[in-house]
Amino acid sequence: MDKLIDDLLKKGLGNFIDRSRDALIWDDEIYQKCSREEDVAEEKCLNMNLTKGQKKIIMNYVSDVRATDHRYADLSYLAGVKDTVGMLVSLEMIKGVELGEEDDTVE
Repeated sequence: MDKLIDDLLKKGLGNFIDRSRDALIWDDEIYQKCSREEDVAEEKCLNMNLTKGQKKIIMNYVSDVRATDHRYADLSYLAGVKDTVGMLVSLEMIKGVELGEEDDTVE
């Protein structure tokens, strides 16, 4: 099954993920509110009386958190794709996809 995900990524699934997710987040009021609050908190943090070194550490931290969150979102999306394909295979709605041992049951 992981080969399927790898093949899909090579064929542009990453772009599809970005377009699909972006379309949802721009319309999601909760996401937009959290994003605005994050921006305000970041601005307040940067306006504190901090040294350049301290600001750099904070910005590196924020960057790392954002990168981790982005990767988590991508992996969550891929897990959903993998689960959906696994369910469709187990229901014999699609054929020709090999399931790994850990993927051969649907809970």
